[in-house]
Amino acid sequence: MKYTVVFLFPLLIFNCQSSIDKDFKIKISSSDKIISNGDNIKIIIESKSGQVIDSAAYYINEKEVSSETTLKDLKLGVNSAKVKIYSNGIEHSLARTFDVYSNKKPDIMTYEIIREYNHDQNAYTQGLEFYGNSLYESTGLNGKSSLRKVDLNNGVILKVLNLEYEYFAEGLTILNDRIFQLTWRNKIGFIYDLDFNKIGSFNYVKSVEGWGLTNDGKYIYKSDGTSKIWRLDPDTLEEIDFIDVMTDKSRIRNINELEFIDGKIYANTYQQNRDVIIIINPQNGAVESVVDFTGIRNRVQNLPETDVMNGIAELNGRLFVTGKNWDKLFEVKIYNK
Repeated sequence: MKYTVVFLFPLLIFNCQSSIDKDFKIKISSSDKIISNGDNIKIIIESKSGQVIDSAAYYINEKEVSSETTLKDLKLGVNSAKVKIYSNGIEHSLARTFDVYSNKKPDIMTYEIIREYNHDQNAYTQGLEFYGNSLYESTGLNGKSSLRKVDLNNGVILKVLNLEYEYFAEGLTILNDRIFQLTWRNKIGFIYDLDFNKIGSFNYVKSVEGWGLTNDGKYIYKSDGTSKIWRLDPDTLEEIDFIDVMTDKSRIRNINELEFIDGKIYANTYQQNRDVIIIINPQNGAVESVVDFTGIRNRVQNLPETDVMNGIAELNGRLFVTGKNWDKLFEVKIYNK
């Protein structure tokens, strides 16, 4: 195996953490500056006190590997390396984390506006989704949060449920005739029937906050304002596991509104410099495409409360987008540049 470039942990770009042992430490060399699937790594043990190492066992994410190994099929983001060392009859165990990045640069896409629709400019859009042929929307801010059913053609609000002042509503998704709606920092989500009757609630245990929701017909996916997208059990709403959203160079934070389309997760990101949608592989967290929506905000009325792009919905192959306090909702077509 070739190790053309050696980077010894700890590396700031990996945010590494390790268990502390007074006798030994781990160093890891990589065949590239940024570790990704397919790269070769070498796990090196150094004795700080000159003790002899009788034997060692190496692990990546609890799976035993050789000290020199090629990374394959790892989830992106945080992974763990561990070594069990045997010296003078004593077992030492050391571990540290390292980040794995995508091994492919995202495709850059652009858009074409197919049609414009009216949208309530007072709607601080947090979630947008079609169910059947009906458009549902969740709006945020304390005192302005709501759950809505909207007429796509004219933007008229057909049905609305206003939340109590204490709740700052976030994303929503609909699965098996149940509407799931998040709140931001209250650590609680609400469940409604299609007539907006509240039929249950759920708490966040592992995820930090409530941001975006979507589903693939089986599982629910939840963003929490970090780089994580959590997969939830649709019955218990328990966070089963998560993916870290990564490009070939960076971790993408502030993942916001979500939509599941053709096996991929489409996501807005909050407070970024540009209006974009990122398209994510739900299996490993890789950002496969970035859709550049530069200029779309110029098509909406610019008021002090006009905010970032947020709101993605799909209906029979048609893609719709809007933003926070935008007076328009757009049907768009996206394609590679």
